[in-house]
Amino acid sequence: MKQSKDYLLLDLDENDGVPKAQQTLTHRRHHKVLSFAEKASMQSVESLDFSEIDNIILRKYTKERHRFYKMLKTFGKWTICSLIGIIVGIIVYCLKASVDQLQDLKFNAVEKYYSKNKIIPFLIYLSFNLLYGMISCIFVIVFGPLVSSSGLPEVKGYLNGIRIQKAFNLKTLVGKISSLIFSFSSGLVLGPEGPMFHIGSIVGSSVSQFKSKTLGIHIRKMWVFQNDSDKRDFISCGAAAGIAAAFGAPIGGVLFALEEGSSFWSRQLTWRTFFSCLVATMIANLFLQGFEVQIHDYGVLTFGVSKSYLYTYLELIPFCIMGIVGGLIGAIFVHLNIRINYLRKKFLGQNKLYKFLEVILAVIITSAICYFPALAVSCTPVSNIKTPNYDVCDIAETISTVQFFCPEGQYNQLATLSFTTLESSLKILYSRSVDIFSPWVLFTFSLFYLVLCIITSGLYVASGIFIPMMIIGAAWGRLFGLLISTWFTTVDASIYALIGSAAMMGGSLRMTISLVVIIVELTEGTQYLLPVILVVMLSKWTGDAFNESVYEHLIELKHIPYLPSQPAHHIRKLTVADAMASDVKTLPEVVSVKAVIDMLTNTQHNGFPVVMIPELHDNQTVSTPRIQSNKFSSTSNKQASTTDLSKSMSINDISPPNSPFLSDSSSSVSSNNNNNNNNNNNNNNNNNNNNNNNSNSSKDSTGSSQNKRKTIMNELFERHVDEEKILCGLILRNQLCVLLMKKIFINANEESSVDFLSENNYGELPIDHQTFTAELASKIPPLSDIVSQLTQVDLEKQIDLRPYMNFAVVSIKNYSSLTEAYRLFRLTGLRHIVVVNVFNQIVGMLTRKDLL
Repeated sequence: MKQSKDYLLLDLDENDGVPKAQQTLTHRRHHKVLSFAEKASMQSVESLDFSEIDNIILRKYTKERHRFYKMLKTFGKWTICSLIGIIVGIIVYCLKASVDQLQDLKFNAVEKYYSKNKIIPFLIYLSFNLLYGMISCIFVIVFGPLVSSSGLPEVKGYLNGIRIQKAFNLKTLVGKISSLIFSFSSGLVLGPEGPMFHIGSIVGSSVSQFKSKTLGIHIRKMWVFQNDSDKRDFISCGAAAGIAAAFGAPIGGVLFALEEGSSFWSRQLTWRTFFSCLVATMIANLFLQGFEVQIHDYGVLTFGVSKSYLYTYLELIPFCIMGIVGGLIGAIFVHLNIRINYLRKKFLGQNKLYKFLEVILAVIITSAICYFPALAVSCTPVSNIKTPNYDVCDIAETISTVQFFCPEGQYNQLATLSFTTLESSLKILYSRSVDIFSPWVLFTFSLFYLVLCIITSGLYVASGIFIPMMIIGAAWGRLFGLLISTWFTTVDASIYALIGSAAMMGGSLRMTISLVVIIVELTEGTQYLLPVILVVMLSKWTGDAFNESVYEHLIELKHIPYLPSQPAHHIRKLTVADAMASDVKTLPEVVSVKAVIDMLTNTQHNGFPVVMIPELHDNQTVSTPRIQSNKFSSTSNKQASTTDLSKSMSINDISPPNSPFLSDSSSSVSSNNNNNNNNNNNNNNNNNNNNNNNSNSSKDSTGSSQNKRKTIMNELFERHVDEEKILCGLILRNQLCVLLMKKIFINANEESSVDFLSENNYGELPIDHQTFTAELASKIPPLSDIVSQLTQVDLEKQIDLRPYMNFAVVSIKNYSSLTEAYRLFRLTGLRHIVVVNVFNQIVGMLTRKDLL
């Protein structure tokens, strides 16, 4: 494969010259350049088949199906979406109820020993946190590494078209839920949003496919949903439902999946995703509120609606400053977190013992920071807390302070934030009550939590960063509001806490619309929609000036060949010929069984272009120009179309002037032919001038001119067109395996009964679309097992690929821009692009790795 010096960066070991992995640096958007070692690590990753295979068996199936079957499939999709929502809602309830029980058990045990001394409560607190943290890590060790972290990079990679092994099986689901319950209860600075995104996507995958390798279940009658395209859509529904149920934000869940998760979207998917989010949110609220007759409409973290005070237009200036500050802090967080995760990968590697010890160390550090600094803080009377002088809903005024070691009627400001659950910390930071925290307490807490979040994100436990980012932003945002209130007494610091959360998340996660909607739904802060939008956009722009979002850097760190919406800048300098793989393995339309086995054995390719056999097309009647016996002619029955084609086509229509795809000899032939053609035209003109009244003579000269044009084209094609390299379709590796496994063969020299490209009759097919698709969705045995079932007689037979190959194979010219190939590949969800020259001859192949 050709490589360009613009993007090929080698890092060779001095001893053996073997390329070694380079550090994944944080970088600005679309400026990342992958090294050769990084590209090499992605070679084993397979792409998905999102595009429908347009072949004869599908056309026959579509022709025979009644409209009722389409309606039945649509009804089935809506039913699956409702099941996804119900299951995700129940999982969210179980997760929250379990976490609450574990947290209550921990803090109740600590409170019993407050009267003893200050060390014993810490040891009990540390013991519970260590126990929870170790159990969470053990679940990751037992159920696999995909259980750790958020799982959002893996989901984004799959929705982008990358096959991630074991990312969506039931084993990963059980491990993810269990690890998240204990990690969220261990006191570590992490949140549930990323894991819930992954959990919801696993539910969407499992429910929709009606099969499980873990349980050994495969309902073959549901084959119609068992394809990569439908599975992708259901995973999007499940992922959105997970976010919606976790935060009580159904609209935000849909927008989160659209903006941050899915690479392919449609109007129908919007409806079904929204329905799944609605069902999941309703089920979660129904269980969490105990099946009350009246369900309140407060958000999970209700901010409260003011009846008299909002904000002034002058406050938009400090809001803008907060947006810029949030973008800077978010960029710093992304840079430091990715650096630490790179060091983890470099020094810890896949050593599970080291990762287990790292979790223990992180729990000890977090517990100590959350406990001992609070001992240095003096107690504050609860009576100092003032209620707002304007009306808000009652729940917005309700706060829960932590007494810690203070006397009755007093509370510890720092312990109220650090020595409690994350949800309680965020609620009290959003509280509309006044004078709860001093500025230095807010500064200390936000700094400590920022450091802990940088360390925690990437541990070998299930974790997310959404809630921690909100808490950090709310802390320094409330601090900013207190400083402003020293000059303007009417300023409400709690509003600045909300704005700070938006700025912090925008600066680190780089989301826009979905982030705004989630914050508004989460806090019911609809009155502050305008400043939230303003701050989110400013923080995103500021962060993008330094690096990309933390999720996109994690995708690169995991070496997932993700294709963003826009190509990198170095790709815009290249053509398709610069990046394509030129060693293409092709198959003829009718091929021997031995040749297929040899091809599958000696290559690891997943797609093989099918080339034309001219003899199979000699007697066909189609409206496409074909090459027959080294002559260019049209086999259309419409003689007028043939005449128009001959009149309009010339050499310049076939290849541009000075084309690099014609040899010198061809250029000379073309030049001579052009001269002859010009001379012929001059002779025709002279004949026409001398014989104006002789129409028959004029017609003869016109016919002579057309014949000479045909002669020129015939010579050109004869010199440059190899008929055995003309593209006519594409066959996938698993399709070939199914043909071998089912022994769909024909005898040598036997004509197939398939009426190729016929619009009315496809003949008798040896296998129908339903059976063929069901076999593709099943687990295909290894090639060695398939070959062992073949006899010597089978090996002497042939396979007619025409009924099964994809006629609508996407191709692109080798002189086209690589940027256009990138957009074509990305927007249509392709797995392969066949590269052809001006004569539709196969000259190369483009896959996902070639576009990085």
